[in-house]
Amino acid sequence: MIWLRCRLGLQIGTGHAERCLTLARAMQKEGMEAGLILDEDAAAFRARAARAGIATHTLQPGRPLSSEAAHYPDGPVVLDLSNPVMLAELSGLVAALKSQGRSVGLIEGLDNEAYSGPAEPDLVVTPYLGAGPRPERPAGHWIGGGDYAVLGGEYAAVPTPLERRTRILLMMSGSDPWGLTEDVLAAAKPFAGRLTVVIGGSIPEGRARAIAITAGEIGARTEYAPPSLHPLFMEARAALIGPGLVKYEAVATRTPPVIVSPGDQFVATQSAFVTAGLASVLSSTQPDFSEALSQALHRALKTIPDWPAIIDGQGARRVARELLRTFGE
Repeated sequence: MIWLRCRLGLQIGTGHAERCLTLARAMQKEGMEAGLILDEDAAAFRARAARAGIATHTLQPGRPLSSEAAHYPDGPVVLDLSNPVMLAELSGLVAALKSQGRSVGLIEGLDNEAYSGPAEPDLVVTPYLGAGPRPERPAGHWIGGGDYAVLGGEYAAVPTPLERRTRILLMMSGSDPWGLTEDVLAAAKPFAGRLTVVIGGSIPEGRARAIAITAGEIGARTEYAPPSLHPLFMEARAALIGPGLVKYEAVATRTPPVIVSPGDQFVATQSAFVTAGLASVLSSTQPDFSEALSQALHRALKTIPDWPAIIDGQGARRVARELLRTFGE
């Protein structure tokens, strides 16, 4: 059994956990046994994993993070914990796992979320557009780039033609700790009749209810924590999304996205998508935000993507096969 360790919550979001669940499914299709290591309070996500036939193991979050190693079940471990909350402690956890004689993989982030060691995992994966082999990672082997973006198998299907899509998908993140959903919903009110507002499963219940009421009052449709965004992208002519991993799903379905960043701190991390002509990016704090969003959305609704197939829905399978090569049967 290969275990994937991830966390989710209001400050961390749900993207890492969703990615690990998708990767576990891909690993099973490649003939491997895979399970998730989750925090004890992740009951809802554990139930989702069970419905997908994925084993789970729960524990209390380690303080320090390296103390978790003593509570992991036997077998190789893939860590998807590269976020600012835990990044400084990752090397200690890698070292603790390696001292137990385990094989260790690590899914890292970009820029300030990149892994810098010194402990060396057997494999480091950077599954992001724009990732390259420099600087050299402290690892036995490295793979990365948009080809390794971990998406569900449904994203490998040919997308619905844009001329048959009419909706606008609004999805900021699974937890949206920045309050972007409310800001974007207010700015996008002129498009309300076409909006499908996705409320993430990690958004607190009271806030989720308030968002749904506001959306309903202006005539927008709401979806609460859907098991997959793919059907919603297949009816979306454009998408308003946050700075997280959803942009990969937008590009894979050839849905022109407008990325909204909570202030300037996330604008730079979207640069690979902007440089490649895949998205436009706005800051929610810019003085002309409502007007800028309206203009960007009008452009997106007229865009006919001529992007190369750089994110093709096969990334999860590629990562799974690399894990098989690294860890063996």
